[in-house]
Amino acid sequence: MENWTPDQLQATIESGALVFLKLWKRGCGACKLSEPALERIVAADALGIRFGQISTDDHPEILEIAETDVLPAFFVFKDKGLAAQQVGFKGIKSLQELIDKATR
Repeated sequence: MENWTPDQLQATIESGALVFLKLWKRGCGACKLSEPALERIVAADALGIRFGQISTDDHPEILEIAETDVLPAFFVFKDKGLAAQQVGFKGIKSLQELIDKATR
């Protein structure tokens, strides 16, 4: 999973790539809990998804853009637009369903 800035995220979305984004912050327990699940999803990816994450500690402005302050927050972008989102970590199955919903 790549560490991105908001500008890198925007460029990746504008490239037309299928994008999975995680917003997180240091000290967030649920953010840490999501890491093993995301590692498994990244390793099993067969769709060529670009996986990235943005730290809200380093880029607090992303919270306003994303219109959430609940972390972690997950977003899937397809065809240069937002296809699905989820706030809070609800397990690997929920994250996989988020991806599946966005890529149908």
